[in-house]
Amino acid sequence: MALSTIDHIVIGAANLEKATEKVEGLLQTKFSTSGKHSLMATHNRLARLQNSAYIEIIAIDPSASFPKSCFQEQRWFSLDSAATQRRLTTGPQPLCWVVAVNNIEQFASNCGYSPGRVTEMSRGDFRWKLTVPNDGDLSEGGVLPVLIEWPKGKNPAEAMPESNLILEQITLCHPSPDFIEPILSAMDIAGPINIKLGEPAIQFAFKTPNGNNVLISENCLSEV
Repeated sequence: MALSTIDHIVIGAANLEKATEKVEGLLQTKFSTSGKHSLMATHNRLARLQNSAYIEIIAIDPSASFPKSCFQEQRWFSLDSAATQRRLTTGPQPLCWVVAVNNIEQFASNCGYSPGRVTEMSRGDFRWKLTVPNDGDLSEGGVLPVLIEWPKGKNPAEAMPESNLILEQITLCHPSPDFIEPILSAMDIAGPINIKLGEPAIQFAFKTPNGNNVLISENCLSEV
């Protein structure tokens, strides 16, 4: 039995509504679930994938104020970084992937990298724990996963409508695959993962409800 599973994948956006329209058109899938994260001043749209995984489009919420603290200097998923904001000005971009584990504190301490501080989060009736670095950055540019733990192992996907959108593969590019591969192997992640040599980047390959193969990669939805 796998130690961890792919929980969700994350697409970053400068404007949530515009990005959702673009991604929905590409994937032929409605993102029917939405939410806000008051602790991070972000909002999102969600769509279900297979095996209780889901895809998230996330953006800074312009109607919310980010409550900085001594523990959290920046928003999660690198949304406050100048580099990420430059990327998002051209269109929605793949940011990272999130892996569900049991006993996140122990897992984060022994995973072979620094995923961030375990932070308790909530939205409506949902409660969960997530690793978030104080500076909001992503481990190896998003190539190494964010960790999450859901109470009783149940995430929001179970309440979402079926989309018939299938995540076929996550491709992780990194200049030192020999560093990435042992970490992910030890995590024993259930899911379709491919590791390639290259600059840090992440790609998501899908089969859409009408049977088309679609790849979401850097600048694939660029407006320029």
